[in-house]
Amino acid sequence: MLPRAEGGEEIFPEALAMMRMLGGALFFHLVALTRGTQGVAIGRGDHARIAGLSILGIAANQALFLFGLRWTSPFSVSLLGATIPVFAAALAVLFGKERRSWRTAIGLALALSGVLSLIGVGSLDRGSALVALNSLSYAAYVVLSRDVVLRVGALRTVAWLFTYGAIVFAPLGVSPLLAQVPALTPRGWGFVLYILALPTIAAYLINAWALARSSATLVTVYIYLQPILAGLLAWIQLGMGLSWRAAVAAVLILAGLGVVASRRP
Repeated sequence: MLPRAEGGEEIFPEALAMMRMLGGALFFHLVALTRGTQGVAIGRGDHARIAGLSILGIAANQALFLFGLRWTSPFSVSLLGATIPVFAAALAVLFGKERRSWRTAIGLALALSGVLSLIGVGSLDRGSALVALNSLSYAAYVVLSRDVVLRVGALRTVAWLFTYGAIVFAPLGVSPLLAQVPALTPRGWGFVLYILALPTIAAYLINAWALARSSATLVTVYIYLQPILAGLLAWIQLGMGLSWRAAVAAVLILAGLGVVASRRP
């Protein structure tokens, strides 16, 4: 399954991911330079932390998503995105970032039951399994990045996050990128710029900005709930059928998300 620009032009997913990382790194570094230094100087320790976070939030996140998307349905991808806030809540408790609560435990149990239903136990859906790991990876990034964002600043954190992510992803993305760029039409470049502007630059910057002002769980709930539900509704409106396994998974995962979202901060 390849991303398509309007008009049907295909774009290699690895090339698109590489463009997102390089474009994000260039944009955020330029903005950081024009605004001057914010926060404390970035030491070696913080650079090492950001490099590690780039694996969770950029490189592994993109690779797992891209390969998972090839082997599962768009419905499963949208649905499994709803596990990010649930995983974030559980990891925040595990790492001592937030207090334990019975709602977190129940929400996690429901969501994991839904994930297992979607992935399958006897017959493994490897695409759904990879997308679930993608959600877990991104949830870990959100939870673990908050301290660095508070210390270094959202803008510089995201700039270096994309830089290190591009370096890590380069072995997978450079060759498809070099093959793709000469073949892109103006319409294809328009699609790439759209992906850079909204799902990349705006999404990561809003995420980092929100992390400096709220808990990791609340950030993931409010940022990801609306697009997830929009994707699920679009699937229903297109009249595409659901298997019983997908229907059960949807009920369990969204119920788990609802329980986590209803927690008191």
